[in-house]
Amino acid sequence: MKQWICLFSQTGTEIVDLSAKLGIIPDLVFTNNANREQYNPGLKNVEYLPHDQLMELFRSADMKNHSEDTLVTLHGYLRIIPADICDMYEIYNGHPAAIKLYPELKGFNPQVRAWENREKYPIIGSVVHKVTPGVDEGEIVASIEYINRVDSLDEMYAVLRKASLQSWSFFLKRTLVWQ
Repeated sequence: MKQWICLFSQTGTEIVDLSAKLGIIPDLVFTNNANREQYNPGLKNVEYLPHDQLMELFRSADMKNHSEDTLVTLHGYLRIIPADICDMYEIYNGHPAAIKLYPELKGFNPQVRAWENREKYPIIGSVVHKVTPGVDEGEIVASIEYINRVDSLDEMYAVLRKASLQSWSFFLKRTLVWQ
């Protein structure tokens, strides 16, 4: 089985939910969020490192020696991964928007843009895509889409959280569990 490393910048709740759904926990969890009070209490063994230090860790000889056996997943990690790290590791990101249909929803905070322009977005969803130097440009490896029937921004967030969990579960079962 591959080593599974997760990165997050906010609460890490998606990591906890995925671990419960799949019955596996990440080997390592890193965050660039220094405020431990914001972490989901279900997270175990979280290591805080500022983004630049984390990228240097990924460049270190110890980590590079295991890069072919390592899967890195981003769960609300709000920083750009440098091109050399993208080339070194198998890295995937979850994005809460149906960007196969609406590429303009790439980038930060697509949930709000989809809500504010809901007449333009009759389909909502979430994808998992390969991380490349271009923001949200990598190959989509899993996606879930729903008809947009949400009645509030809070409901938009809830539906897209569900879609994200489903798309991650589908991808990680193929990648980690059923190797």
